[in-house]
Amino acid sequence: MNGLSICIPVYNYNALSAVKTLCKQIQSLDLKAEVLVVDDASSPEITDLANFKNNNYTYERLEQNIGRSKIRNYLAQKSKYSHILFIDGDSGIEQNFLDHYLLALSKNDNCIIYGGTAQPKKSNKTKGLRYNYSKKIEFKKANTRNKKPFICFKTNNFIVPKEIITATPFNENLKKYGHEDTFFAYQMEQVPVKIIHIDNPVIHFDDSNNSQFIKKTKESIENLIVLYTEYPQFMEYSELLKFAKTNTILNYQLSKKLAYPISKFFEVLAEKTSSTSFFQMFKLFYLTSIQ
Repeated sequence: MNGLSICIPVYNYNALSAVKTLCKQIQSLDLKAEVLVVDDASSPEITDLANFKNNNYTYERLEQNIGRSKIRNYLAQKSKYSHILFIDGDSGIEQNFLDHYLLALSKNDNCIIYGGTAQPKKSNKTKGLRYNYSKKIEFKKANTRNKKPFICFKTNNFIVPKEIITATPFNENLKKYGHEDTFFAYQMEQVPVKIIHIDNPVIHFDDSNNSQFIKKTKESIENLIVLYTEYPQFMEYSELLKFAKTNTILNYQLSKKLAYPISKFFEVLAEKTSSTSFFQMFKLFYLTSIQ
């Protein structure tokens, strides 16, 4: 490794605290590194990020929103070092975060390394759905994630050699929220590139309320359909898609006609209660209604 480019895509979130922490860790480790922040046309502009000054820090604001996949490819093109650490803008950085990654890199220089995610507990029912779902489905220790390294991969906190991401960039046909990480993992398995999971999480400060999270979920399911249409073998990467496609009852015409009102029923229940069970039912019937 000849250096580390830390790339942070930002949209309507002030990532200054994470940027300051990363710059401080770079200095303490005497690390050859850069922190690149690209704001995907936040409105209004986040002046804290625009005004922050540090020798290792570069900021740019785009005039038009280009989306989650394209902005990551753009950051990769701008980076100048051999390895890229992608971190989502709404992340909190733990103590010794870069130190833990450098140790992992010393043993796995040509691999992708995913550090994982943690999240502050949301007790408010209007914001609890995202936390409850993530705790049940997404927040797993590395020993569990390494059993299914491609399925458990996320793009919010990972290191990748620059030559890999430039040779196989993110799919820019995905314009909406969601599953750009799932498809990237699918691409990496085809190459193939090894994915290693470690316990080096960022804190996910997602402030979405239940309604916003459900809206994002609808977009991610729509992306899932786009990917499955173009890449049928991608079904193996989604338990939801596999279940919907192989369940005989859900594929009856009557079931498809009833799927949307049923999905709305469970959507309302999930939004009101933050229940992951209701949320899973909403996802299943919403997928059935649009596929």
